[in-house]
Amino acid sequence: MLRPETESDDRERNGGNRDGASGYLRDGLALAAASLGRRRREASAGETRGTPTRLTRGVTRVRELMASASAGGGDANGRADRRETLRSVATDKRVRNGVTLALALLAGMLLAERRGDGGATDGASRTEAEGARERDHEAGTRPVDAAVDATRPAEIEATEVEGDVTDFTAPRIREMPMLGLGTYPNADYDECVESVRRALDVGYRHVDATERREGYYNETAVGDAVAQVGVPREDLFVATKVSPEDLDYDHVFRSVEESLDRLGMEYIDLLYVHWPTGDYEVTDTLDAFADLREEGLIERIGVSNFTVDLLEEAVEVADEPIFANQVEMHPLLPQTELREFCARDDVNVELVAYSPIARGNLEAVGELREVAGKYGATPEQVSLAWLREKGVTAIPESTSEDHLRENWLSLGVELDDDDMEKIDSIEERRRIVDPDEAPWNW
Repeated sequence: MLRPETESDDRERNGGNRDGASGYLRDGLALAAASLGRRRREASAGETRGTPTRLTRGVTRVRELMASASAGGGDANGRADRRETLRSVATDKRVRNGVTLALALLAGMLLAERRGDGGATDGASRTEAEGARERDHEAGTRPVDAAVDATRPAEIEATEVEGDVTDFTAPRIREMPMLGLGTYPNADYDECVESVRRALDVGYRHVDATERREGYYNETAVGDAVAQVGVPREDLFVATKVSPEDLDYDHVFRSVEESLDRLGMEYIDLLYVHWPTGDYEVTDTLDAFADLREEGLIERIGVSNFTVDLLEEAVEVADEPIFANQVEMHPLLPQTELREFCARDDVNVELVAYSPIARGNLEAVGELREVAGKYGATPEQVSLAWLREKGVTAIPESTSEDHLRENWLSLGVELDDDDMEKIDSIEERRRIVDPDEAPWNW
């Protein structure tokens, strides 16, 4: 079973080789100083969001905790007190700024090292977290029935699509490549690095990363793969998301700073509100996104899993334009109403399709098999071509080199009007990602 990514994994792989407690302490204080400087500059410029004095108090509290942890102390009461202090720091509304929470996390890691009692309790927590991640889907907080999450066989059918992968380049829409690589739910560092490396070698230039959520993410792997391959940053289109629990103003900044650090990049091409749940509040959240764009930390603002009503509200409220809405879309879920709304001149929002090949549930669809036979293609390639004809960007996930190449070769499939009509006539409807908390279930 894959274990969640941790900050220590990042440090080991990046060759830091720092001395445990002192390394965490230096990093935490440096991060605090940088954020305090930014906050003071904002205050001097007339900014009113966030309170530097509150942040200072929060950082001071965590410093005291880290000093106590470094001093050791092995009695049970002392450990319980420190855990309670950590908990209060992490939940104190006065110190909600993301840097304080980051320092609290570092202090907790230091405690675990100093304590040396990573026994049954810690082991049980890791097992529980792994189980939760394994059950988790692309949705917000509640798992989806695993029965609908079918995966394709390891061996794929040979494709007769003419040409090699080097013959094709993904078309761009408003500078975004219309075929990209989705990386959810790949949280295994080595596997994700290899997958992104292979994709970039094939020709992919759009990579959609997984943000921090309950202890796992793959942004570090994506960033390391990009660095290893050496594709110029300006040729890439990198997207990631902010989790529902990080959607209040200050936490958005914390989340993005952490994402940039893990990616090893100075900016993100497209940042999504992952789900309009949790701490999402349209004005507060989108104000944070707009300020991030003004600061040059993100290029474009995106939302994900938004219905027509939610998207309409976001477009009206946002000070900066909404660039894209990432939703599940494939021939079994054509999103007709949403596509029509996004195409309006006063909306002008791109659609990005996750699960664009319906997690392997297209093989039995007769209309897709018929069109696929016409071109010597697979039903999955036809689905990707159908999306492109609709003006929709697709980000299929794959770790297999064969599947990466197969998806890329879909660029050689050009559907005609009869093909599109046949696919549009499919009556079966199936939504793969469908948690109770999803806005279409409200």
